[in-house]
Formats: sequence, structure tokens, C-alpha cells
Amino acid sequence: MFTMMENVRLVKDIGLSTMLLAGLAVAVLSASATISEELRGKTALMVVSRPVGRGRFVLGKYLGILCAQLAAVWLLTVVLLLTARVGVPEAAYSKLDTTVLWAEAAAALATLVTAAGANYFFGRSFPSAVVSAGLLFFSLCFIVFANVGEGMSAVPFFSGLDLNTLRGAAVLFMLIAVMTAVAVACSTRLALVTTIIACAAVFVIGMLSDHLLGRFVHDAPVSALLSFVGRGAYWVVPNLQAFWMGNALSVDQHIPWSYVVSAGGYAALQSAAALLVGAFLFEARELK
Repeated sequence: MFTMMENVRLVKDIGLSTMLLAGLAVAVLSASATISEELRGKTALMVVSRPVGRGRFVLGKYLGILCAQLAAVWLLTVVLLLTARVGVPEAAYSKLDTTVLWAEAAAALATLVTAAGANYFFGRSFPSAVVSAGLLFFSLCFIVFANVGEGMSAVPFFSGLDLNTLRGAAVLFMLIAVMTAVAVACSTRLALVTTIIACAAVFVIGMLSDHLLGRFVHDAPVSALLSFVGRGAYWVVPNLQAFWMGNALSVDQHIPWSYVVSAGGYAALQSAAALLVGAFLFEARELK
């Protein structure tokens, strides 16, 4: 897939893979910590005993984890865009945009200093202060370098960074949102280890669903019953491969905003279905 002089494409592919792995890990661990551990520790019983429905409890946990995922993916996306803008020294004559590199270093330093000051003077939690300050400073870097080119020269609006990679990361976030909903649904009845196994199974099947089940939709049916079952499974099982944009970015294929919107609608439907299953499982569970 990658040849000489294509290191930037390789960086983008590695960056998207890192976002995906980090998002999946955070989804499973956070869902298990916030739901299954609360159920085991009986702290969830105090919440649902008040006028808070179990469905609302599941939805609230999902939205809380998703907000944390959004912050993490945005930070990683900005770092990836800035790194791609800096460039990769493919040869001795390669020129790097060192201005962006120094700006990234300054943003990281400002984030740590601000978080340390907030922790020391105002008693703020250092991890949360780091996230808040990082969102501020790296978002400022994104806005600045999206509107200037090399040598800090003005460029057309938001053309200083690779917006195609931004759209690819946005679609990838929707995959993380679907898997977060699956993790939350599993955590309502399963412990951490079994949640990891269940989510891994859903992820593998979802990534292969088009290959395994797509022939029942696109090819001529072998039998009526097999075609009916295959088509039903194809529409029920989430097609997670549709959210992976690494292959498109590796060949510089344009990702239109219309695809981002359609992928968002598909992700919303799959997430809603997973949350409905989770709410049903939680309603059927007896809390002691």
C-alpha cells in the first residue's frame, strides 16, 4: 500500500489506527467502570431508586462516555493534522514546516503549565485541567494553521490543513460512537472480561459483515430462506467497515461531506439500537 516518498500517508494511517484502538479501549473500560462496577458496588441502586428511569441512566452514561471520547478524538485529530502539515523527512532535501512543529511544542508546554497552575492555585484536578487546557491551546493551533500556509502566508479559508483527513477522522469517531453504545449495552449485564470479549466479537463481525453477508444482498440468492436470513443479518449487524477511511486516505480519495452526514445517520441508528437493547437488559435486571 505504501511506497517510498509516501510517509505522510503512512502517518495518517497510523494516526487513524491509534484513534481507533484508543477509542475502543476507552469505550470498553469506561463503560465497565461506570456501569458494571456501579452495579456491583450497588451505587447504581441509589440512582435508579430516585425518579431516574433505567433507560435514562443508560443514556446518561453513554453520553458522558461519548463526550470524553469526542474530546480525545478531537485532540488526536488536531495533532495528526498538524503533524501531517509539518511533513516527514523522506530524504535529505525534504523541507519541514518547523513553525507548526514549534507551535505544537508551545501548545503542549502551555497546556502543562496551565494545568499545573490550575491544580496548585485553584485545586482543580490535574488530568481534567490538562484536557481542558489542551482543548483550548490545540484548537487555537488548528484555527491558526488552517488559515495560513508555509511562511505564515494567508491562504483560502481553512485550506491550510488537510480537511479530507478531518472528514476521515469524523467518520471514524462515528465507529467509536457505535462501539461505545455496544460496550454500554454489554456492561449492563456483563463484567469487564466478558464485555471485552463481546465487544471484540461485535467489532470483528462488523468489520467483516460486508464480506460475509454482503453477497446475500448484492449477488443472486442461493435459496429464498438463506437469502431472507442473510439479508436480515446484513441489515441488523452494523457494517463497521463503512466507517474506516484509512484506505481512502492512503490513495488520496476525496471524502465528501455528504458521506460524513450519511455515515452519521447510520451510526445514530446503530447506536440507538444498541442502547435500546442495553436499556431492555437493564430493565430486566434485578438490582439488590
